[in-house]
Amino acid sequence: MIKIYVKFQISSDGESPKQLVERLRDIGGVPLVGEYDIEVPLQETERLFLKLEAIHRALKGSRAYYTVTTGIETPKVTASQDIIEEEARKISDDQKMLELRKKMYKAKLSRWREMGIDTGTLEELLETDIERFKEVSKTYLKEHLDKNKIVEDVARDLKQVDEEVYSCIDDLGVTFESICRLCNLTENDSILSLGRLISAGKVTWQTKDDKEIYMRILPKKLARPEEEVMPAQTPEQAEGRVLANIKIRGSTVKQICRDARLPEGQVMSALADLLKSGRVKSAKRGATTVYIRAPDSS
Repeated sequence: MIKIYVKFQISSDGESPKQLVERLRDIGGVPLVGEYDIEVPLQETERLFLKLEAIHRALKGSRAYYTVTTGIETPKVTASQDIIEEEARKISDDQKMLELRKKMYKAKLSRWREMGIDTGTLEELLETDIERFKEVSKTYLKEHLDKNKIVEDVARDLKQVDEEVYSCIDDLGVTFESICRLCNLTENDSILSLGRLISAGKVTWQTKDDKEIYMRILPKKLARPEEEVMPAQTPEQAEGRVLANIKIRGSTVKQICRDARLPEGQVMSALADLLKSGRVKSAKRGATTVYIRAPDSS
């Protein structure tokens, strides 16, 4: 079948492309994407010059210039293919938006690291499940910002300084930089306090990944061998293990990780859901946040 291809030269004083397309639809015109704008099929019983005259009459008064050519096959994609291209463009735009959101969240994580907050778990979650990251990061940030709040700049005796430093250290380990930030202390004051705590047998330290890690020394009767982390298979299983390992007086995130033998990411995710459902409550104890089972939770 012979086809007539029409290409518009549009004037700002004339009709819009949509109006021009509508004019030619009445004579069988089909929109195209590519070099030509409209395809008009020529039926076997129709004569070429009469069809060209019909195109001219249809466009008369539109104030648009046009050119025509004829051919046997369509030189460019048809309108149905245009829909496919549009969907592909939308997918590309969505991907760009996703990458933009990731960059924004990564910038936030960078600021949190500067505050001394360990963001390793959140960084991994951001790469694997961005929607879950949004939920978990709220609870995670609240806990760490509560611990990281600035202490009023007043004179503190050595005993008070040592108590504050000891309260921000747990048996899993805290970096020296985090201690300085969490306790609002200079490096010199932090070193002196840690020296006193180490001499008193309350704190020990080790080097890990070129960083100094400070840990509480557990009494011998409480010391336990390091247990293997066993990730939960489902979110429900993780929630059950978290609930079962929250002590009556409450537990911190790191205590739950240790007792439930769960990765920190699964613990934070489970706590976010448990807090939302009301089965767990959070409470402040000094500079530490603890999680407590609600009375009616099982």
